[in-house]
Amino acid sequence: MSLLILSIGLLFLAERIGKYLLVENFFQREDEIDRSIEPVVESKVSILQPILSGDPTLWDCLAKNLQMKTSYPTEFLWLIDDDDAEAQIGCRQLIDRYPDISIKLISLPQAPERISPKMFKLIEGLQQALGEMVVVLDDDTILPDRGLDRAIPFLNRPAVGVAFGLPYYLNFSNIWSALVSCVVNSSSLLTYVPYTFLTAPFTINGMFFVMKREVLDRVDGFSGLETSIVDDFAIAKHFRSHGYLLAQTPVCHGISTQIKDANHYFSLLNRWFIFPQESILKSINIRELAIFYSTALISTFIPSIVVGYLVLFPSVSATIYAFIYFGVNAYILTQFNTKYLNNATPDRQILLLLAIQLIMPVHIILALFSPRRIEWRGKTIELNADGSFEIIKQRSVPEI
Repeated sequence: MSLLILSIGLLFLAERIGKYLLVENFFQREDEIDRSIEPVVESKVSILQPILSGDPTLWDCLAKNLQMKTSYPTEFLWLIDDDDAEAQIGCRQLIDRYPDISIKLISLPQAPERISPKMFKLIEGLQQALGEMVVVLDDDTILPDRGLDRAIPFLNRPAVGVAFGLPYYLNFSNIWSALVSCVVNSSSLLTYVPYTFLTAPFTINGMFFVMKREVLDRVDGFSGLETSIVDDFAIAKHFRSHGYLLAQTPVCHGISTQIKDANHYFSLLNRWFIFPQESILKSINIRELAIFYSTALISTFIPSIVVGYLVLFPSVSATIYAFIYFGVNAYILTQFNTKYLNNATPDRQILLLLAIQLIMPVHIILALFSPRRIEWRGKTIELNADGSFEIIKQRSVPEI
């Protein structure tokens, strides 16, 4: 093994170990701050949840959030479609089951043409929200107990406008759901946390984020974002344009999505990798772009490079290095799974966390050459070069 190859190999290991140490430092630092801050519990929290039926785990996700422990008084605003009969029935059943929880069921018509359905619901829901704090929570997302208590105090930090969490996936009910869960659970902490040591966050995770109502009013809420299909980046850009910072919190929250088959799997991964191309990569500055490529995109290819070198240039030293590299990876991912991700990935799937690292570059390359047409919750959506979109095919909702 030449000195150059050895140096590259050591660099690859240093990248992984360095990120691991940064993630550990992040959680340790935030835990120490957590213990020194008391939540402002007199503030009421309005939780906006756009809801669309279809996923068999939806009702369990919604119910678990209703059972969530928090020091804050809360109200849930469930935003559903007029023509979604399953959502109408399911939501009313949960409301009857939890009579002591404040829940507003808000039924809305379909969003106008070329208006983001999620943003349309959020704008309407915000008008009826009564809380001093506003939370946006996806319908497949489950907040941990005291998650609000940990996230909301970040809004008291200087210039912070939005605070958001760290996602992990819970569903391992079939091979396709397990693959999606491993895509997220193998990369979430290593992607979202380390770059924040180099720059302030330039986007948010849109599954769960919190804002002060007074700050929302200052930036005119979500007005002007109606045509943005990549809603999380649009909201981040909106707040940053008004001088506010984004804050990554240590709140790790579960997500449950049932992946039906291979088509569902590939369409979901394709959307995940197309969206950054059509939003982040077109809008952030050169410095942020360099950080994104170096800490997130390029590093995704390293496991495949290690295996590729072993296949093309087999040797004892290359084999030993590959075992060391993936052994370090396995240790890191196991530690994250145990300490921060609530053991979401079963022990029998730990090897799948490593295997998925070899598949990720394939999805990235496929997304680069795929048509700018995505499948999203039953809708077929065409993305335009100017950032707008057009719904080609509407979701068909069976009558009940």
